[in-house]
Order: sequence, then structure tokens, then C-alpha cells
Amino acid sequence: MTGSPSSTYAGKLVLFHGPGKALESRSAQWKPPQGAEILVKITHTAICRSDLHTHCGHRSVPTPTVLGHEIMGRVVAFGPSASRMDLRGEPLEPGDRITWSIYAHCGDCFHCHSGWPQKCTDLFKYGHEPVSSDGSDSSGGMASYIQLRPGTSVLKLDPQIPDHHAVTLNCAMATAAAVVRRAALSEEPAPLVVVMGGGYAGLSTAAMCKAQGARAVMVVETQTALHSRCLDFGADAVFQPEEDALKTWVMNQSAGRGADHVMEMAGSSAAAELGLELLATGGGLMLAGTVFPSPSIPVDPERMVRGCQTIAGMHNYAPQDLLAATRFLEEEGRNLPWDALHGGTMCLDQSQEAFDEAQRSPGKRWILTP
Repeated sequence: MTGSPSSTYAGKLVLFHGPGKALESRSAQWKPPQGAEILVKITHTAICRSDLHTHCGHRSVPTPTVLGHEIMGRVVAFGPSASRMDLRGEPLEPGDRITWSIYAHCGDCFHCHSGWPQKCTDLFKYGHEPVSSDGSDSSGGMASYIQLRPGTSVLKLDPQIPDHHAVTLNCAMATAAAVVRRAALSEEPAPLVVVMGGGYAGLSTAAMCKAQGARAVMVVETQTALHSRCLDFGADAVFQPEEDALKTWVMNQSAGRGADHVMEMAGSSAAAELGLELLATGGGLMLAGTVFPSPSIPVDPERMVRGCQTIAGMHNYAPQDLLAATRFLEEEGRNLPWDALHGGTMCLDQSQEAFDEAQRSPGKRWILTP
């Protein structure tokens, strides 16, 4: 083992017992890392919208569990067979500030070999797995420490990136990078993109699309209070979904053709249905926001066939997308107003209060620190 030797590492964690039940804060002990594990001291955990959906019962997880998957921290110690290289091939040392993929994958199954490691047959997702009644096998971000498993993609962070910018890299921003990658914006002429949702993932998507050469980007956002920040992140226009001017803008920008790409990041079936109406011939609808049970939408197969249109889904991301998101934050996205998306920071003992604030502050990330 490399790092400060210790028989155990003392800290705290917060157990989630199910919707409507109180979060339980308790002391815990973490063992030194074994095998290829890496022990990390968590410094920041953001409350993602998925955590809120779980907390209020819109999506189910086995309980008890330790929530939180948008996590970052510093390396404490390495197991004897753990890799000392990050995703870029840079050396890792105790004390390094890192982010990592929200899952560990085996690397050997059909899905891993087919480019879908996030669908690994032996997938382990941080912040989603059941834990023992005392939380001793904690694997979520609402804790002092976490053991990273083999098959986790680890990435050392540029010290110039502020903590509350970097903490969302391994969920919202990496998912946005995956959506943009799969959409493939390299066509000529430069495409017209519509992003459904002005939350963290939607804003990241809009900014990445502009950075990759989209001719114009429109964001559809229900809350007018969030419209100005959409423009700050690169949107050329922002509309509410029911506005007549929305379709007029798309048609004017495309000489009557429609949108080349619609990216649904809002978690709304209605947004996906509207997206289908906006598609141009040859256009594609990418679904990424509906990660909880949602109403079905009508699809006209004849229109899809005659329009040569596609519908695709993207859940989570591959390691290359985490790397792409990190590079974006280091380069083109460095000067974007990420501070405006930060709701506030609280300690673990204030977890319930932080969840309450996050519910009242859609579009902002509240962050927990041990």
C-alpha cells in the first residue's frame, strides 16, 4: 500500500432509508484499500437531480444506501495492485485531487468490448448500491471516504479548476459530452441544435455544441428565471415550450427545414415529443434526461421513415466522455459562468437541509463537504 498507513480511517456517512424517511448521519470506519482499490478522501459531493428523484421517490434504489455520485476527492492510499496512472496516462500520487467515473466496469464483457462500458454486465455504480445497516461498505458520495473499485476511470484534475466547477464533471458534464459525441456535429453545413432543458446538463450540452461548431443553439426551458443564464452559456435563443415563437425561430434559422439535432436533457416526455416535431429531414432526437419512469410519447413511423430521422438514447457515458468533459472545462469552458449554477455548500450533518434547498432551487447544484 502507498500512502499514509492506518489501520482504519474514521469519518462520517449519511444513510438513505427511503423516500419520506429521515437521513441518518453516523460515524463510520474505512479499511485500508485492498488489491486494486484506491482509497479517496471525499472533498465535495454535489446533489444531482437524480439524487433528488431518488430522495422523493420518483425512482427507486435498494436501501439503505449512501447517495451521491457527483463526487471528487483526494487520493489517500493505493491497494498493492492499484494502477498509479490516470485516464490520461499521468502518474497518480497520494494527495492528488481527482474525479472518476460514476461506475466501475469489468472490461471483459460484451458491452465493455462493444463500447458501452456503462452497460457492463457486472456494473457497479457509485451512489446507487445497497449498503449494510451500518454503512460499512459505503460507496456513495455522502461520506468522508470512498473506496474506488477496479475498473473505475480516474482522472487527475487541473489545479486551476475550482472545486465547485469540477464536482459535476463525472455526471452532468460527462453525460453532456457523451450526447454531443454521439450526435456527431461534424456535418456540413454546421448544424442547428435544440437543447431541451436549461439545467446543469442542458447548459453543458449547449456550451459544448457551440464549442464544436454548431451554427446556432436554442434552449427550451420552462422557467423564465433561468433564461438569461442559458444565453450566458452559449444559447442563441431561449424559449418556453409553449411559445409560438419557438417553432418560428427554428424554421427561420433553418430556411424552413427544422432542427438537425434535438437533445432532450430535461427529463420530460413532453420535451421529447416537442423535439420530434422540430426535427428536420435527416435530423436526430437524442434522449438523455429521462432516467426515471416517464410517460410514453407517440411516434409516427411513416414520418420517421420518410424523414430519414433517428431517435437514440444515451445513458451515462464512456471514459472518453469524462476525459472530453474535463478537457472542455480546462479549455473552451473555463471562462463560462459556472459560479451561477452553484446553489451553496453545506456539511454532511446538514444533508437534509441541503436536499430541501436543492428541491427549492432547480437548476442549481448544492454541494456537501465532509
